Amino acid sequence: MRNFTALILVASVALSATAVCAQENPLPKASDNLVKYGDDVEGWTVYANKTRGDCLIVSAFGPGSVQMGVAANQAVGYLGVFTKLDIGIKNGVKDIFVDIDGHLYRGVVTTTTGQLKGGFSGGYILTDDPSFKRDVAKKYKMTVFPQTQGSFVVDLKGTFKAMAAGRKCLTAQKSG
Repeated sequence: MRNFTALILVASVALSATAVCAQENPLPKASDNLVKYGDDVEGWTVYANKTRGDCLIVSAFGPGSVQMGVAANQAVGYLGVFTKLDIGIKNGVKDIFVDIDGHLYRGVVTTTTGQLKGGFSGGYILTDDPSFKRDVAKKYKMTVFPQTQGSFVVDLKGTFKAMAAGRKCLTAQKSG
């Protein structure tokens, strides 16, 4: 009986954690109402997500596009990487990697191949790692999908300022 009670407790905690994660999933949806916030910042566009009450920054680089944002409570951030190149990602859950000035970061992402406008495919990395956030803000280049046929390099110029504009947008969203 004691083991059964422990099993029920563990299962309910796991289900609660899953429900919280699902409820606080910061990833934008195609149906969200995005409104441009302010002027572009060194190649990055800031959007206020009026549906979810958060903000994101977006930039296009060669064959790819990058999105970054945080949950409204700022507990979890995300990096979305997309490309028109064939990178071999299929729908489903798969590891994804980015290399930021020699620091390799991995995330497990749900890919969105075939569902994006303009022929893009890719996915998101969810993270609460402060080192990742710091590297994106302070380093100079990020290789997306390193060592794959579809790898591309993103110039991180302006990310520090764009992230600051994103935080300002988030504050404005919270206040009204």
